Amino acid sequence: MSDYNSNLSQDLIENIRFFNPKQLAIDLLNHNNIEELVNFCLHDNFLISSKASWVLSHCNDLDYKAVVPFYVKLINNLKNKNLHNGVIRNTLRLFQKQFVPKKQESFMLDICYEYIQNPNQAIAVRAFAMTIIYNISKPYPELLIELKSILQLINHPEESPGIKSRIKNTLKDIEQTLNNQ
Repeated sequence: MSDYNSNLSQDLIENIRFFNPKQLAIDLLNHNNIEELVNFCLHDNFLISSKASWVLSHCNDLDYKAVVPFYVKLINNLKNKNLHNGVIRNTLRLFQKQFVPKKQESFMLDICYEYIQNPNQAIAVRAFAMTIIYNISKPYPELLIELKSILQLINHPEESPGIKSRIKNTLKDIEQTLNNQ
């Protein structure tokens, strides 16, 4: 293990008050150390994996091309049913703005539908999942119609304002996309 890797593990377990994920992301990108960070995202320790995925989301925002080689590995990690909510949230956050590799689209559609239909799932996870499904479905009108139906079914008055807002905006985007096809 390199000294930098040891420092990375120390940085990830640092007190949250002093933890600066954006600065750590900049340092990792400058040292071309994304692979080690991804390995920490897959760590069994929830504190380490959730903080690592948080830093990785900043890396993706700053230079998504540095993270692309690890997309499949990160998506496959979602198969782990014991993931910390922060890992799921930050992994989905990556794909809300970036492409999902073609071979992973089917899996991502399935898991994201699970997330949006689970009212016990975190609001951010459900919201990011809606956007991912919409983005994957854009070229396929039949998938957009399916998403529209499911969103209408889960749009209950007792849903959180965040979910209601994302449903409303996604339904509007679906209508616009369908009208332009």
